[in-house]
Formats: sequence, C-alpha cells, structure tokens
Amino acid sequence: MSFAESITVEALEADPYPIYAELRRSAPVAFVPAVNLWFVTRWKDVETVAKSPDTFSAVVGTSPVERSFGKPTILTTDGDVHKDLRQGIDPKYRPRTVASYAGDLVRSIAEPYLDRIAEQGSAELMADYFEPVSTLSLARSLGLVDIDMPTLRRWFYGLAQGAINFENDPKRQEIADAISAEVGAAILPTLERLVRKPDDSALSHMLHDGMPEGKTRPIDFLMPSIKVILLGGMQEPGHGAGSILAGLLAHPEQLRQVLDDPETLVPKAVDEGLRWVAPIGTQTRQTTRNVELSGVTIPAGAPVAALVSSASRDESRFSDPDRFDIHRDEGNHAAFGFGHHFCSGRFFAREQMCLAVKLLLERLPDLRLVPGKEPVFRGWEFRAPTTLHVSLGVSRQ
Repeated sequence: MSFAESITVEALEADPYPIYAELRRSAPVAFVPAVNLWFVTRWKDVETVAKSPDTFSAVVGTSPVERSFGKPTILTTDGDVHKDLRQGIDPKYRPRTVASYAGDLVRSIAEPYLDRIAEQGSAELMADYFEPVSTLSLARSLGLVDIDMPTLRRWFYGLAQGAINFENDPKRQEIADAISAEVGAAILPTLERLVRKPDDSALSHMLHDGMPEGKTRPIDFLMPSIKVILLGGMQEPGHGAGSILAGLLAHPEQLRQVLDDPETLVPKAVDEGLRWVAPIGTQTRQTTRNVELSGVTIPAGAPVAALVSSASRDESRFSDPDRFDIHRDEGNHAAFGFGHHFCSGRFFAREQMCLAVKLLLERLPDLRLVPGKEPVFRGWEFRAPTTLHVSLGVSRQ
C-alpha cells in the first residue's frame, strides 16, 4: 500500500500538515482514496491547477458543495456564469468600499462581546468572541439584520458538514441538506424585499448590479452562491483569527512585539497566521483531459484538490514552514487561493481579522492560555482551534 492509500479522513482531520509534508517530499501529486481526490501539494503545482481553468475546471461533477447547496455556485463555475456571479458579489467587498464601513461595523459588534469577556475574567474565545464577530459582521454586510448569532453559527456548522463531505457520508449529508433548506427559507423574504426595494447591502448588489433597468438576477440563480458566501465568509475570518491568536499566545515574545506596535505588526501577524494554518484548505477542480503534473498523469474527469494549505508550507518557498513567525518576508501565502477564483471576500475577511485581533489585544493585553486547556486544532478542509481558553490579566479600560 502506498502512503497516499494509507491516509485516513481521521488522520487528515487531526493534523494534515505532516501528511502534506510527506506528500510534497515523496508524492506531490497523488490520489487519496479516503476522500476520492487527487491531492496536489507543492506551491508551483497548486498555482498551476488553480490558474489553468481550461485543463482544471471549477465545474466538478462530484462536488460536495453543489450536492449540498445546489448549482450554480461561485466556487463551481467558470466563464460567463462565474463572471456574472462575481459582478454581483464584488461591489460590496472591494478594498475602498470595505475601508468605508468595516471599521465601524466590526467595532460595533466586537465591543459588547469584549465587555462581557472583561467582566467574566476568562473566555473561550472561539465561541465567545471570534465566531460571533465573524458571523455577525458577514451577515450584517449581506443585509441579514434580524438573524441572531446562535442561528448563524448553527448554519455554519451545518453547511460545513456538506461542503467537506468528499467521502459522501450520509449522516453529514443529512445534516447539511436540512440546514441548507432552512437557510434558503430564512433568507428568501429578505431577497424578495430587496428585489422591490434595493439598498446598499451585498445581497442587494447581487440582485441588481450589472443588470438592465427593471431586471434582477433570479433568486434561484443566486441562492447556492449565497450559501457558499455564508459558509466561507463566516468561517474564514473567525477561524483564521482564532489561529492567529493561538500562534501569538504560543509565542509570547511575538505577542509582546505586536502589543508594542499593533498598527504595523497586527497585519503581519494576520498574514502569517493565514499562512501557518489556512482556514480553508483547498481549491477543488476537475480535469478536462488527461494531464501530466510533476511527472504524474491525472486522468480526464478526475477531481483534484489544489491544497492551498500545503502550498503555504512548501519548503521550497518558506523556510522552516511549520514555525509561526510574524517577521517572515518570503512572499504571499496561498490561503485566499489563486486565479480567477481568488477569494472574492478577501479584503473584507482580512480587514475583519485585523480589527478583531487588534480590538481584542487593545482591550485585553494580558491574555494567557489556560494551562491544561491548550488549543487543539481540527480539520483539513476547514481548520481552526476547536476551543481557545484564555484567562485575563488587568484590562485597559
């Protein structure tokens, strides 16, 4: 049995990085039966896959995203359909637009949670801070103003069960299908209202931008992509921020430097945290023909995982890649993907993470990990600390 054939879903969930390192060394392009995917692990090959839509199509016949959310989705289309979806999604999440609203939005959401944590004297920061700030920031930017945080968090975990279900586990699929139907029913009234009365929300832009006068994109056309956005946009900033803080708390000397110069070093910590633990691990593609990559022939019609998480720890690009180091100057990470499917919400997500970490450290500079409750990371498609237990020192009011 080859190494790739011995890989299990549980081993990937527990810690994919040693597996990816061995694959980069000995089998950089390999079929992994446990998840029914060809794994591509080296930076140059991951970039090639993501930037070659004629050979590696985003339209994947076995896509768990389409199976769970419907189609078309912004993740699983190319060409004109993809351009049309991006035309509606991009306006709310361009850099200048994000800069005009993200600060006030994130601060207004974060401060009540920080007040509560300061009163308690301890916290589990994933559930008590990072996930609420992330889910609510995204929902409010979309225009979903009446859906509460517990519902949004439950939606995320339910939708995720479908999106990562490469092994086609029926239990995971049942959960995802139920949540997908619930999400559609819950946001339909908002979409119907926005058809009649547009505003500046992301959902309104998706319906109206680039359309002829009096026309909107059909709700059924947009709904699968809205579910993708809810999943990725809730997950990436909150879970990315959790990994970033876990890295800082495990390296107190780097945390002290960030506290002394947050304007310069919080953004560097965010980028290093995204490189160190990519919140979303893959860009999935399907070959349109037989194709050779790193000396291996992938057959036509095969599903391929371009592992951006592995690319971000490629030894050919990053020295000592498993080390968390905010002072790296070795080029960009791959966490937001490559090519025309480069994450549409990347500016909003990165700004959210910078703000969430900065506001937390300004208010609670003496955070410490709770001994005996050190963070445990889980996941390969979506990866983050399952919990982040901290105690507080003296707060700065």
